[in-house]
This record gives sequence, structure tokens and C-alpha cells, in this order.
Amino acid sequence: MASIVPQSRHDMDMAYSVESYRGGAVSSMAREDLEKQRNMMSMQEARWVGVRKKVPGMSGIPGTKQKTRSQQSPRFQSRFESGYLDMEDPYMKKINEMNTDMKEKFQQKECYRFVPAQLHLQRPKAVHMQDIKCCCGEILSEHKIMKESHGTFEKTHAFEQLVSPEFHELMARDGMDEPPKKIPEPQKPWDGKNDKVVRKLTTTSFGKINFENVEHAGGKKPAKYVRVSDDTDVVHLLELMKKHWRMMEPKQPDLVISVVGGAKNFKLDGRMRDTFSSGLIKAAKTTSAWLISSGFNMGIMKSVGQAVRQGQSFNWDNDRMVHVLRCIGIAPWGYVKDRKFLENTEERSRRNEAINYRTSNVILHDSPVPLNPDHTHFIFVDDGLRNRYGGVSGVRARLEQKISQPESEGGLGIPLVLVVVEGGTDSIHDASESLKQKIPVVVCAGTGRAADILKFAYKYTKTSGSDKKMTQEQEKKLDQKILDAYGKTWKDDERAKNIGNIKKKVQECCECTDLMHIFHMNKHEDLDLAILSVLLKARKGSDEQQRLSQLKLALNWDRVDIAQEEIFREDVLWSTGTLHDVLTEALKKNKVQFVELILRQGIVMKEYLTVQVMVELYENIPSYVGKVMHRLTGKTLNETDKNKTGGKTFVDIENIRDLLFKLLDKYDTMEELLVPLDRDTEEAAVNPKLRHFQRPYKMLLTWALLLKYQEMAKLFWELGDEPITSALVATRIFQNMAKYLPKHESHLQEGFEELKKEFEGLATNVLNACHMVDPDKAMMIVERKSPCFNEMSCLQIAASANDTKFLSSPTCFSSLNMKWKHGILFTLPKMFLCIIFPPYIIFGLEILNLDVGKNDGNNGTGNWCQKIRAWVQKIAIFYSSPLSKFAHGMVAYAVFLIAHSYMVLVDFKRYEVTPLEWVMVIWVFSFFIDEIHTFIAFPSPTFWSKIRDWYGFLKWLDVINFILAFVAFIVHIASPHHFNVTKVLYCVNSIIFYLRIMKIYIAHGQLGPKMFMIRRMLDELRMFVMVMVVFLLAYGIASQGLLYKTRSPTWRILKDIIYFPYWQLFGEIFLEEIDTEDSCTAGADNCRTSHWLVYFLLAGYLMVGNILLLNLLIAIFSHVFEAVDKNSQEIWKYQMYFMVNEYEKKTALVPPASLLEHFYLAVMWVVKHTCSGKRRKDEQTWGPRHLEYLQLFEKEMMMNCLRDMKSMEMSGIDMTVHKLQKRVDELTKLIEDEVVVDTMPNHPWKQWIDELVKAAPEEGLEPDGRPQSAKLVQIAEVEEEDKEKKHKKKKKKKEKKRKREREQSEERQGKGDNLNNLNIIEAPKPEFEKQLFKKTERGLVPTLPSDDSETDNVSPLYQKQQMDRYASSQQKLSPLPSRRQAEGGVARAEPVRMPVLSDSDELSPRELRKRKKKKKKQQMRFSKTESD
Repeated sequence: MASIVPQSRHDMDMAYSVESYRGGAVSSMAREDLEKQRNMMSMQEARWVGVRKKVPGMSGIPGTKQKTRSQQSPRFQSRFESGYLDMEDPYMKKINEMNTDMKEKFQQKECYRFVPAQLHLQRPKAVHMQDIKCCCGEILSEHKIMKESHGTFEKTHAFEQLVSPEFHELMARDGMDEPPKKIPEPQKPWDGKNDKVVRKLTTTSFGKINFENVEHAGGKKPAKYVRVSDDTDVVHLLELMKKHWRMMEPKQPDLVISVVGGAKNFKLDGRMRDTFSSGLIKAAKTTSAWLISSGFNMGIMKSVGQAVRQGQSFNWDNDRMVHVLRCIGIAPWGYVKDRKFLENTEERSRRNEAINYRTSNVILHDSPVPLNPDHTHFIFVDDGLRNRYGGVSGVRARLEQKISQPESEGGLGIPLVLVVVEGGTDSIHDASESLKQKIPVVVCAGTGRAADILKFAYKYTKTSGSDKKMTQEQEKKLDQKILDAYGKTWKDDERAKNIGNIKKKVQECCECTDLMHIFHMNKHEDLDLAILSVLLKARKGSDEQQRLSQLKLALNWDRVDIAQEEIFREDVLWSTGTLHDVLTEALKKNKVQFVELILRQGIVMKEYLTVQVMVELYENIPSYVGKVMHRLTGKTLNETDKNKTGGKTFVDIENIRDLLFKLLDKYDTMEELLVPLDRDTEEAAVNPKLRHFQRPYKMLLTWALLLKYQEMAKLFWELGDEPITSALVATRIFQNMAKYLPKHESHLQEGFEELKKEFEGLATNVLNACHMVDPDKAMMIVERKSPCFNEMSCLQIAASANDTKFLSSPTCFSSLNMKWKHGILFTLPKMFLCIIFPPYIIFGLEILNLDVGKNDGNNGTGNWCQKIRAWVQKIAIFYSSPLSKFAHGMVAYAVFLIAHSYMVLVDFKRYEVTPLEWVMVIWVFSFFIDEIHTFIAFPSPTFWSKIRDWYGFLKWLDVINFILAFVAFIVHIASPHHFNVTKVLYCVNSIIFYLRIMKIYIAHGQLGPKMFMIRRMLDELRMFVMVMVVFLLAYGIASQGLLYKTRSPTWRILKDIIYFPYWQLFGEIFLEEIDTEDSCTAGADNCRTSHWLVYFLLAGYLMVGNILLLNLLIAIFSHVFEAVDKNSQEIWKYQMYFMVNEYEKKTALVPPASLLEHFYLAVMWVVKHTCSGKRRKDEQTWGPRHLEYLQLFEKEMMMNCLRDMKSMEMSGIDMTVHKLQKRVDELTKLIEDEVVVDTMPNHPWKQWIDELVKAAPEEGLEPDGRPQSAKLVQIAEVEEEDKEKKHKKKKKKKEKKRKREREQSEERQGKGDNLNNLNIIEAPKPEFEKQLFKKTERGLVPTLPSDDSETDNVSPLYQKQQMDRYASSQQKLSPLPSRRQAEGGVARAEPVRMPVLSDSDELSPRELRKRKKKKKKQQMRFSKTESD
């Protein structure tokens, strides 16, 4: 924990003294105590220190930590001081525990007997006496007992104890003297295993390393280290890593990658380095893996460090910064350069201070090596030896084995993979030991030495019966490879033995080929995929648990392709419930493709999803959901449950249900969401957490929507019921999440808005697809009351979510039009004709789907009854249609406005209420009752949703207007002498009544959007006025203050401040109002006198107001107009939804006659609720069969829509470019693989040679592999003679053709043509000829490539292509060499001559003569070649 240190005394946290507080702070705590307080605070607590200490009477210490200090006197004791001073610092407590464990469990080794080593064994060679090294590898002065000695006496005593008596005289010589040529043999040899020679001491080297000469662009954190002996119990190391280094937090790794390979003389460059780094980083980040290497700044360890630096980042957990990539270096202590700086002191370890260490890129031969600064942890293994590499392999092997062991056996149960990159003999030994421990190995072929040796042996080791062997020829080549890699330093008598030992280890490795994977560094492959492949091979088996382990690996790697091909095979059966845990993990990690793949394996979602699973899915719920939940429901996270879950965020499902209820206005109760107990499992009856959900995909959809898992939400949208309704529910959730998020989280709001548009588009596209197939069924879908989402229709949800695009779709508008007209086919003139002449309703109107009953044939009475019934139905349908209600209401409202205007202008009496006034009040009252009825009947699920959806600005204005009208009437009756008040209120009523006409305009297709545009402009005007007031008041107050020297307080001042500046904006300057008054006397009060500054202020004010602000307002209005006009039709159709629903719920009688119908409805409501008993809910229009049919139709159209969208996406220009680019990459990869990669050993020329060997088994082969049998010539003689005859005929034809061409060329030259610039050149032979043929004494013979040559890397397909190309370039050259040609010689191909036109212009006669001579020489040379 980093301490928070104040920068100055003003930053100190001051505890306020209660008795002496007078508006300032009195410090009553010592500086050391305050420092202790700050160090013990968490970062969240320290953040609020500055806020708390500014509040009078409060300390900066959190209230939860406050308690009284008993050490202080009550008089000077502050009740706000914290109990931190009485507590032990938890951070220092952990440091002390770690120091104690380090000293108790870990030891180091030191040499306590100095025996000089022979000079020829010392590296580097000793030049002076002081350079002579002990057999342990350390010089005399660097031994621990000598370094700790101070003074002459102590040093002499230490020298006598340390150096053997027989070497006292030798080692007592001056340090700069030359060493003797030979050092005598000791009486008792130096034995490192003897406890008296090499003693174990308590370790003193542990803590943190700060690489002070290395800077990281992304910040750096000190590395942790410890020095242990080579016989340390690895259990203590694991305990250190888990408890003190906390390497299992915040997440346990899913993999450990151990890298071994080349050291000082190895370096990865170019493409290999990029391949290695990218693959290693991807593998480590995907699985939170640990990386293990030797930790030095050289060779493959440096490459690992570079890869870690590229991909390193940090996890932030309150006060702790954690590396994402953990790289552990296990290095020999004696081989670390400048290791003396890593020895810690008691004081420094107590304070846990980091040790400064300087690394270097300089690597010297036979010298210690510096550490790599990109490793995060170091374990230094001390075997007592110095300046030599060794002692690490045992500790590293035991540690890796313990990590990979199952937890039941005391290990960590983490899979481990060994990666071999180049390397010496120790790398082969490590690979062999790892394979014995069933640890898989990845060999990076192409890097050299150990890696290539293992690759060669792996390739040519064949299984014969139960054994795996190599042929004798391949064994010889393996011996040669081993000798080439390591034999440079071997003596002649050691070669055979060393080769045998190494080959034995290699053969042991090849016995476990199922645990090995060869990764070609030059191929287009990924190292992470190779690691995953070898892990799957290692865990391959028929056991279900092994397959489950493989599936988890593939899930961590996010390789759904491998899981589908290797794990979910057709012959594999999974027992019930086996995949449930993996499915939960895939859901939590948002692995959509894995979820889809697992669901295909036959998982029944109703059996899988329980309350416990949903709680687990909501564990890592984002914080923004909690903010919205607190704002809407007032509920917060349960701290008790949070502590029980180990610090994970815990949300009760009931709280989520409450949140969804607030977001959607209506949601199921918990009992409605869950399967009834009588239909659930027995376990669910015992444990409520095991209860299942009735609609699991609905629950998972809302979970994915709240967590913003976009692709996951789409998946469950496809799998769930009612895709159109579900998509609209998603838009509603996203809209409210964006609405109720804090304003400062605008990035989240923008994300939710984008998701809302996407799901609205999905719903609209599916609905349009339904409309294209069957418009009637599409309208049924949008009108259907959804049984899945609480009987809410698509239109209701879309309107509440402000989905204008969906509501403006053809299907929705057709549904609204049908509801608006009730199926009546008529035009506007016909409608007015029906209003003026009602009988036209019976004879002139046409109505769709009019039910007039069956015709009774010749029964005249029956016909009349049917006609009367039809007439009654027409009348009822006409007068109950919203359009008819709207038209009648518009006519009646026009009459009301005329009457109200007449009352205000003419009929109003001062001291009496006229009959017309009574009629107007009753009419206004009928408006008020009608509004209340419409509000109650409006189709919104809750009271507050009705207010939100229906009550806009005009509705609230109507309510205020009705209240003003009633107040005016009451005032007129109760107090006639206040008739002026009544008249004013009535005039205000008339204004608002005329403004209500704008609501009628909404029904018009062109005026409707204009009304919305006016409303938007009024909103912008309100913001503009707030800006304008600032300039208006600034100018008004300043000008009036300058014009009047002294002034009495009157209301006229406010008028002058606001009135004149306001009208000056519109051009009324009032210049006379800024001049001196004529009647003004000097020095009088309230006297206006001119001031020169006022004129400048007026000029500036008019410039800002008239030019800047008004033009700004015009620009704002223009922007609003363009934005609204672009979507005018969508806006109008969206507004029409509310108007249609409003007039559908209105009574057939218009005000004031509607009071009669309202009275009837009120009486019926009372009767229904008092006499009929239980209240019935509105029943669903369609039955279960209809709903199922509509749902199947909807799902089918959804799939068609998704297929169309996918086909459009695939045919788009971006996808076409992507396909072309991918194809080019594939072709490039194919070409490179055919040229570079290793292929089958069945080379075409090898097959041909095998046939030759079979044809002459009694003959041997030449050393180069060619057959020497004479019978081969006889076998090919007949075939060769036929080919030679054909070749001679072709040759004669070519000669005649060339002769003819030469003659024609000479003729053209004689005529002076410019064709004399033609050159005849010999076509270059393709490079492939040099590879597949070689020239010998017997002619051209096929090259026999060795197994290690580059031509062995050429695929048969590539060889065939090159051979065909070569044959075509030779223009009917003789075929490939026959057997006789291989033995004796090959008929030479005719050189191909082709004319090439040079780029030069006409040549001079002299140049032409030179050209002719040159051509003759070429012809003579050519004819001589033919004769030869």
C-alpha cells in the first residue's frame, strides 16, 4: 500500500478542538500520529479527507474508524479523532508476517572453507592473487565471513577460519602479485555437500527490486524476489506465492507456461520474434497464465521479457496494483551479476523498501549475467556455488511438478506446458523430464539446436508394433545433428558417449509423441493455438471429465472451432447436467459462440436456469446498474451479502425484478416468473434457490441487456419468444437506462442509445418482413397483447420507448388507420356530408368486414331485419370511430369558441352572471370531465406512465385553464365588484382555448410535424432567453445607474431596467430616454442626466443583442427545422398514435352532451364493482392456438429477415474487400508453405530412385545415392532411341524455321528498316533447373536432396508446378531424363532464341555493321554448339 504523504503543513488533516473552535482548525495531534493515520487509510477514505476536513467540527478520518483516545486528557481530547492510533497498521502487520515467514522457511548457502581451485579451471583466468577463486567459484574477499569482518583483528581471525591451513602462506601474499603456475592439491578436497564447508543460513535476500535504469512507458512496479536454497521445500514457495505475493489474486491462472532454450548465443529476430511474442502474449492474457523462465537478460529469457513488456498492463483493486502478466524468473543466485546489491538489511526489510538494481545488455563470456527487468517475480536458487550456472533445474522441476499436480495431491491443479526454443543439452533434459511427469511440450522448430533435434526425431520416429523407433539411416543423421549442435567443445574420446546420452534423452522424448507438438516458427501459425493443441492432446481421452477439462481449456482460449471439431464430436455423448457449469462460465465471460455451441448439445434451458444460476450471473453486475437501481427503486447493494460472497457484487433477483418493473412500467412478480412448485423438481421444493424459471430466455435476455452484452442479447432474442416484442422491450430498457444514468456518464448514455437504435431496427425489419408476406397477420402481431410481457402490445411498448421508426412502419400505421376509421371507407367530403346529413351514413358509407348475418332467402321479414341490423351497425360504427369523434368534436369546439368569444366581448356583465356564462362554465366542466375519463382509459399500464405518455405541455395547460375558468366564475358569483379579475381570467381562458386548436392540427400530415417543430423551438427559445437575460440585466442596471445619480426606491426602477433594454433589442432605441430631462435641476433626486458612457454601452448592447444573439437564435431554429423536417413523417405518425388512442377512449357524444354518457358510465362502474362481485380483467382477443400460430409466423419471418441481412452483409463492398484480402492472405500462405514448410519425406525423385533400386537389387549405389548398375542402361535403351528420333525431327523443323527467320531479318535490314535493333538472346533457365538437376560426367541427373536440405522443404505440388513451367519454357524440350540418361547423359536442349525489340532509336551505318558482325559470331557459336 502506497502511503499518502502530505506535501505541506496546510495539507495536514486537522482535528477540530470543540472548546477552542472559532472558525479555524486547531491541531491536537502530533505529526507522526497524522502520518500513521494517513498510511492506514484506504484510497477511498483518503480521497474524502479534503472534503471532510473542510466541514466545521469534523475530522478527515472516516466516522466508522473513530473512537476516543484514552491516553489523552478529556479536556484536550477531540471526539472526532480516529481510533487509527489505537490500531495496528494492517499493511505493516502483513509485512512483519512476511518477514517472519521468510526467515523461518527459507535459507541461503554460504561457503565457509576456502580451497583455491586449479588455475586452468578458473573462468576467467586469474591474473593476480586477489583473483584466485575458491572451488565454490568466489574470490576470497567476497566470502560472507570476510565481508562481515571489520578491522585487522577480525579480518585475520576470519582468514584463519576460512582458508585451509595449507593455503595460509599462499593466500597471505599481496593481492597484486602474480599467482603461482600451479596450485598445490588440498589435503582434504572441497565438498559442497558437507555442512561444514557449505553452511545453511537464514535468508537475508528478499523483498522488492526496483530496476532504476529502466523506464516503462505504461508505468512500472517493483519486482518481488526471494533467495532460497536448492533443497527448499516447494510447498513453502507455493505458500509464499499465494499468501504474501498474492499471485492467485484477482484470479487463479488457468495455465502455466515454462520456457526453456538458448541463452547467451541465441537471439530471436524478425518474424520469429514477432510470432513468438504475439503468441505468448495472447496465450498468457487469455488464460491469466504465469510465465516461467530463468530470468536473465539474455537469450530466450530476454525474448520472454520483451513479450511481457509489449503486453503488460495492470489490474487496479482499490489500494493495490497487480500485474496482468506474471513472469517468474527462477535463476541461480551465484550466476546473478551484482548480486551483492540484492542482499537486504534488517531495517530495509522491516520497512519493505525496494532495492535499486541496475541491469545491463552487455553479456560477457564466463561471467555472471544481469537480470531481465520485465520479469515480475524472481526466485533465486542458492546451491553454494558462485559464478557458474547450476542448481536451478531441481527446484524448478519440483515447483512445476507441484503446480501441475491435482489439488487432491497437494498441488495447484493448474495445467503446465513446456515451450522449447533452441537450447542446449539441458533443454533436451528438461523436455524429457517434463514428458515423464506427463507435462506437454511444445517444440519451436526452426530455431536451431535442441528444438530442431527434437523436431527431426519426432518426424522420423515411427511406430512399429508397440515400439517407436527410427531407421538406422535416420539415426545416423540424428547423430550428425547432435554433433553439429554440441560437438564443437567435445573431445574426441567423449563424442560417442555424449552423443549416446543425448540421443537416449531424445528417444525418451519421442516415446511420448502424444504429449509433444511441433510448432514451425516459419509457418503462418499461432503459438497460442499450438499450446492449446498440445494441452488437448495431453488431456485427450474417452472420460467425460477429461473432455470437460478440454472444453474448459477451449473456452478460456475462446477457440470454438477446436471445441466443435475435437470435443463435440458426433460420437460423443454427454450426460445430463455435465455442461451446465461450462455454460454458466461461458455466459459470465460473454462467449457467445460457445454458448450457442453448448446449447446445440441438447441442453434444456428450463432445466438449466435456476435462481441460483441467475444470482451467479449477476455477481459481476456493473456499477451503473446499481446507480439506476438506487435512483428508481431506492435500493442499494446488500453489504452483508456482499461480504459473504467474498467481496463480489451481489444483487438479489427480487431487486432486479423491481428495477425491471420501473424500467418497463409493468413486470411479472417472482411467483409469475418461477415455475409453480407443484410442477417443479423435488429439490426446488426444499431449496428455493433451485427453483426454475418459466421463460428462461426472457430472463437471460434481460440479464444480457442490463450488462450491455450486445451479441449475447441478440442470441437470446433469436432463441426466445416473440422477437418483435422482445426487441421493443430491449429498446425500452436501453432508453430508460440512458435516461436515468448520471449526466457525467455520457459515454454510457451514448452506448445505450446506439443499442436502442440497433434493436429498434431489428424489430422494424422483422415487422416489415411479416408485412411483405401477410399484412393482416403483421397487424395482428402489433395489436396482440403479449402473454410473455404482461399483456402489453407492441404499440404500447414502442410508444413508451419513443420508437418513432417502428411506429412509422407501414404495419403500425395501417393498424392505427384501421383503429382511426374503424374500417370505414370514406373520404373527407363524405365525412362532412355524414355530419350534415346523417341518413347518408346508412346508404352511402362502405364498411369493411361488416357482420350483417346470413340471408334468409325469400323471407321478406328476415331481409328487412338484416337491413335494419346493418343500418344500426353502420351508425354505431360511424359514431364510435375516433375519426367521427374527432370531426364532431372539432365542429362542436368551433361553436364553443364562437360562443366563448361572444361572451368575453359582448355578453359579459359586471354585476350579474348571464345565461351564456352559465352555459360556458358547464361546457368547460364537460371538457374537464372528458379529460379525466380519457386519462383513466388511456392504454398505459400505470398511473405515472399515463402521465408520462399522455400528459404533455398542452394537457397541463388545459388543466390550468380549467382551474382558471372555475376560479373566474366563482369570483364573479361570490364577489361581483371584482369583475375586473373575472374578465382578465376569462380573457386568459380565451387565449388558451384558441391555443388548443393546435392539437387538432396534429391529425394533419403537414401541420402535425410543424406543431412538433414549434414545441422544439420553444424549448430552444427558453434556453436562449436565459442567455439573453444576462446581457439585458447587465446593460439595464449599468445604464440606469449612470443616468440617475441618486434615486428613491420605486417599482419604476424595475420597469426601466427591463422595459427599455427589451424593446431596444427589436429596434426601438429610445434615445430620448438617455438624454437629460428638461425639468431636471442640478443635484436633485430622481433626476435623469445624460452620461457619455451610456452611449457606448448601448452600442455594445445592440451589437451583441441584435447581431449576435438574434442570429444565433435564427441558426438554432434553422437547425431544429432541418432536424425535424428530415424525420417529419416519423414524427407525425408517432404523434398520431397518441391522438388515435385518445379519441378511441372518448365518448361518442361530444361535450357538453358527453356529460350524459359520463353519468351513465359512472353508474355502470359502481354497479359492476358493488353487485357483480369479482372484477374481470380484459380478456385476450386471441386464444392460445392463435397466439401460437402468430408466434410461429413471427419466428419464421425473423429467420428470413436475419438470412436476408446476412446475405446483404456478405455481398456488401466491405465484405467483398475483406474476402479478397483474406483470399490473398490464403494464397500467400499457401505459396510460402509450399516453398518453406516441411513436407512428406516421399520426394518424387526419391520414389524414382526407389524404383531403380528395386530394378537392380544386386547392385549397390554410389556414395551420392545414384545406382551404378549397368542393367539400368539396357532397360532404358529402347525408350531412349524412340525419343531421340522424335527429337531429331523436331530439331530439323526448328532449324528450317530459324533459317527462314534469319533470311527475312536480313532482307528487312537491307531495306533500311528499324528492325535491325532486334536482339536474339538466350532465354534464362529457371532457377528450378538448378535445384532439381545437377550436371555430372554422365550428363544432367536429378538432384537427390538430403533430409535436411532446403529442397526437402519443397512440396510435391510445388515441384510438379515448377517442372511443368520448366518444360513449357524450353518449348517442347525432351521429357524428363530417362534411366539411360541418368546413367550416361542427357540430350541437351536446344537453346531458345527469341527476338527482343530494343528501346533504342535508328542506328548509324557504323552501328549497323557492328551489329551484323556480332550476330554472325553468335550464329557460328550456335552452329558449333549444335555439332558438339
